[in-house]
Amino acid sequence: MPGETSRPSFFRYLHDSSEGLDNYVHQQIHARLAERRSDLFDERNIHSYRHGDRWTNEVTDNEASEIHRMSAETTIHSIDIINHETTTIESFIQSMVEQLYGSLMTHLYETIGDAAKSTGNTITGDDHRGDEPAGILAMLKKIEFGVDRHGRATRPSLHVAPRQGEALITALNQKPPEFHLEFEMVARKKENSAIAREVERLSRYRWKPR
Repeated sequence: MPGETSRPSFFRYLHDSSEGLDNYVHQQIHARLAERRSDLFDERNIHSYRHGDRWTNEVTDNEASEIHRMSAETTIHSIDIINHETTTIESFIQSMVEQLYGSLMTHLYETIGDAAKSTGNTITGDDHRGDEPAGILAMLKKIEFGVDRHGRATRPSLHVAPRQGEALITALNQKPPEFHLEFEMVARKKENSAIAREVERLSRYRWKPR
């Protein structure tokens, strides 16, 4: 009968434990990215599609579109695992969220920029000659306002870098009252137009009496 072996017994890799950790990490990345995204978009206005789920093939005259791909990568050092550095998991999650959010923002600005260029709805330096408040007013005159789910007109949001935003607010505050009056008149006209378009759109539906 063989005697006891002197071979050391190392920690056994448990598949269930690994799968549970993977699910936790993926859930955290998804939840935190959704939270960051909600600062830009109302979740009620977002449509999600599962890959290959209920897709249909239809003949179309439009050019083939491409699905935008977002990717992120990070490094986990073996020494941190050996030393049981649990903060590595948190750092990994946060790094993935920041990279994916950055990729989302890049894709967002590129898509908006391409759409604006295709319609000629752009503002250049020649339109305001370095006067940024005048450029904001020129931009306001070119765009159309939308409405929320309650039919109320919503004014557009302006995305700028923090330092540039502070300088822009200072420049706007230095404008004379006539500028702000014109700005408000244009905005009110755009709001009324948005509400009128929504009323006209709803008028095309037939409502059943309750």
